[in-house]
Amino acid sequence: MTLSLSQGCLNLSNTQTSHLFKLSLARRQALLLETLKVKQTILDPVPALLKLPIAVSCYWLQSTEAKAKLHHLQALLLGMLMGPLHAMINSPDKEHLQQEGGAKMLYDELRRMQTRPGMRLDLDTAHVFCQWQCCLQMAMYLNQLLSTPLPEPDLTRLYNGSLVHGLCQQLLTSTSVESLLSMCPKAKQLYEHLFNATRSFAPAELFLPKGKSNSKKKKPKKRSTNWSKNRGGPISNTRCSHAGSNRFGPLMVENLEEEETSELE
Repeated sequence: MTLSLSQGCLNLSNTQTSHLFKLSLARRQALLLETLKVKQTILDPVPALLKLPIAVSCYWLQSTEAKAKLHHLQALLLGMLMGPLHAMINSPDKEHLQQEGGAKMLYDELRRMQTRPGMRLDLDTAHVFCQWQCCLQMAMYLNQLLSTPLPEPDLTRLYNGSLVHGLCQQLLTSTSVESLLSMCPKAKQLYEHLFNATRSFAPAELFLPKGKSNSKKKKPKKRSTNWSKNRGGPISNTRCSHAGSNRFGPLMVENLEEEETSELE
């Protein structure tokens, strides 16, 4: 699934692409958010570098064909905390010294939850995250076309396939978001801002108790694959290049999603 840049949401019939750069920042931002079906007020509590990924997540929750589950959204948002946590840990500001300890504990705990070679990977989950990555890629292209009315996120710390898949497994078995975030109140507050921004766009069944949303349907057998056959280098070690290479490489390295898409077709 990708964003449509020519139908419905973004009407360029009266605004030719060659004149887009002449538009005000407010108008360019409005065009971007109209395409993503998100209002600016939703993003107000969200840090600048996460506004575009959260707007994309709102669009993804409304539009994804393979319906996202609550643990998918939770894992995705927890993964987005890695950048802010890294900034807290490495901040020279003495005011951050107290919260640094909790940030380091949470950062290390999240890293520990990454999937390891040999762990089984759920293909339905891979498909859901593949769709989110496609949405993000197309939204970033549109953001560039509009001369970046929203800041571009740091892709190297925004999404890590091993982490979100590992978190999904942990959230379904032994871990809760609350227990994880209790280590770092600052990260908990940020997570709540991200979650509150996206939850109104999620279908109601996302928040139903487990087993209720598909009570009348026979639950399909889970498909899975061996992670060791599809592993790659971690996203956090991949540099984003603007020349001579695909700048969206960090979204594709180490993730099974691309291979999974071809397997499902």
